[in-house]
Amino acid sequence: MSFLHPEFLYLMLPPVLVLFYFILTQKEPTEQLFDSKVYTRLRVNERRLTLRQRNAIYLLISMLLIVAMAQPVIEERTVKVRMSDPTLMVALDISASMHAKDIYPSRLAVARAKLLRFLDIASHERVGVLAFGKDVYVLSPPSSDRQSVRKMVEGFAPDAYAEEGTDIMALLAAADRVMRPERERTMLLMTDGGDDRNLKAAAEFAKTHRIRLFILGTATPQGAPLIVKGEPVRRHGVLIETALNPALPELAEATGGFYLTVSTGTSDISELLGHIRVVQQRTQRGEKEVKQYGQLYILPLGLALFLLLLATSSISKRETVAVPPALIMALLCGLGSVSLRAEPFDFELLQEAKNYYHQGDYSRAANAFYRYATRKGNDPRALYDSAHALYRQGKYEPAIVLWSSIHTKERLLQFAALHNLGNAHAMIGGEEHLNAAIKAYGRALHLQNDPQTRENLEIVRGRMMRLMRAKRSGKREAATMPNMQKKPARTGAQAVSATAQAAKQKARGEAKAPGRPSETDSGAKTHMSDYEARQWMKLLQKRSGTHLYKITQKQAKGAGSVAPW
Repeated sequence: MSFLHPEFLYLMLPPVLVLFYFILTQKEPTEQLFDSKVYTRLRVNERRLTLRQRNAIYLLISMLLIVAMAQPVIEERTVKVRMSDPTLMVALDISASMHAKDIYPSRLAVARAKLLRFLDIASHERVGVLAFGKDVYVLSPPSSDRQSVRKMVEGFAPDAYAEEGTDIMALLAAADRVMRPERERTMLLMTDGGDDRNLKAAAEFAKTHRIRLFILGTATPQGAPLIVKGEPVRRHGVLIETALNPALPELAEATGGFYLTVSTGTSDISELLGHIRVVQQRTQRGEKEVKQYGQLYILPLGLALFLLLLATSSISKRETVAVPPALIMALLCGLGSVSLRAEPFDFELLQEAKNYYHQGDYSRAANAFYRYATRKGNDPRALYDSAHALYRQGKYEPAIVLWSSIHTKERLLQFAALHNLGNAHAMIGGEEHLNAAIKAYGRALHLQNDPQTRENLEIVRGRMMRLMRAKRSGKREAATMPNMQKKPARTGAQAVSATAQAAKQKARGEAKAPGRPSETDSGAKTHMSDYEARQWMKLLQKRSGTHLYKITQKQAKGAGSVAPW
C-alpha cells in the first residue's frame, strides 16, 4: 500500500497530535476542586462516555480523516499511454490578391499545392487548416487523420469565398480560440501579406497569446496585376498591382518563428517543417506509463464516520451488547459487495471511443462517447460525437434526441449540432420531420450564415412543397370522384391474382427507393425519381460532420469562450 498525497501526513498529523495532547492531559473542571480519589467516589456511575474518552475518539477520527486525505491506494497495473501529437495549424490565404499570376499558375494554386505536400510529410503532427481573407473559415480542426484533412483541402472551392482584403488580426484571433487548449501554439501561414505594411499590432497579439508564426511568402517582390473574376482590376484607368508584403519577415521573427519565400520544388516546405520541429522539440511521438490504482480511502473514511456517530451519541456503556445476527449478515454482505477497483481514467475512455469510431465500430463508439459525456456532466462535445456515431449507423431518432439536448455557448458547436439535427430529421422524412428539419436549419443559419446549410434548407423546402402539392392534389381527386356502385365480391382466384399484383407493385416501389421511408399520407401517393433520391441521400450524408465552420471577423475580434471541437 502507498499514499498518493503523503504530504497530508507530514503537514497535518503532527499539529493534530500536539493539539489533542493538551486537550487530553488537562483536568476536568470538577477534578480541580477535589482530590482524584474523592472525586472518583463522589462521581455518579452513569456508565457513559466521559469527556476524556470522547476527546480520544475525536483524536482517532482526526487521524483517520488525515489518512483518507492522503489517499491510500494499492497499485493494480501499469499501462502505456501514447502521448498527444504536437498540434499545428496551417492558414491558407484565399483573398483576391492570391489570384495574381506572378507565380505560375497563380499564387493560390501554388500555396494549395504546398499545403497538400505539407500534409504528406508532416507525419508526426496533428494538423488543422484555416482559410482566411477578410473572414476566417475552419476547413478542418486539428486531426491526425491525414486523409480526411487532405480531402477537405482538395474539395474546398476558394473561388466561392474569395474576398478583397487580408485580415491577419482576425486570423490570429480565430487561431487563438481554435488552439486554446494547446500549450504550444504553432501556425504555418501561407500568404502574400496583403497591403498593410504595419503588422506590429499583429505581432504583439501573437506574442501575448503565445502564437508562433512560420510564414511562407507566396508572392514575388515585383508583384503582378490584381485579378478579380479573371480580369485585371483598374482604377481611374490605372492598373492595380499587388506584391509581396515586406513586413512578413519581421512578423515571423517577432513571434519566434521563421520566414521563407516560396520556391520551386519541395525544399521550402521541408525546411519550414524542420524549423517547426526544432522549436516544438517533439520530433517523434512518445509513450508514457500510467499506473492504475485501487482506492482504499473509503475504509478510513467510513470508520471515521462510524466513530463520529458513536462519539456524538448518548448511548450508555453496557456490560454486554447483543447484536442481532441479521444485522451482522447485512454488514458482511454490504462489505462483500463493495468494489475497491478504480474506474477507468477519463482520457482512456475518450481515447477508447475515438479508436472505436476510427475502426468503424460506431455502436461501441456511441456508447463510449455517451459514457464520457455523462461522466463529465453531459459534456456537449461528447454528446455531439455520440450522436454523430449513431447517425453513421442510420439510427437517426436517437441522434435527434442527443443533438436536441445540446445547449452550449460555444457558437460553432451549437451551429454544427443544429445543422446535423436538420440532416437527421430530413433523412427520416415525412411531413413532421421535414418541418422539424426546416426549423433546425433556420436556427443554425441564425447562428451562422453558411452556404451548405442554406442549400440543405432549400432542398428540404422544395421537398416539402412537392409533398404539400401532392396532398392537395389527392384531396381534390377524392372530392371530385363520383360515387361508385358497390362491386361484387371477388372470386378466390381473382383475390389471389390481385394480391400477387399488389405485392409486385410494392416490391417495385421498394426497389425504386431502398431504405427511403414514405413521406406521404394514405391519400397522397408521390415518389421521387431514382436519380433525385440518390442525389438527396448523397447530399445529406456528405454534409453531416464534414462541414465548413465560418468564423466572421466580428466573432473573431469579440473574444469569447468559443473553441471548435
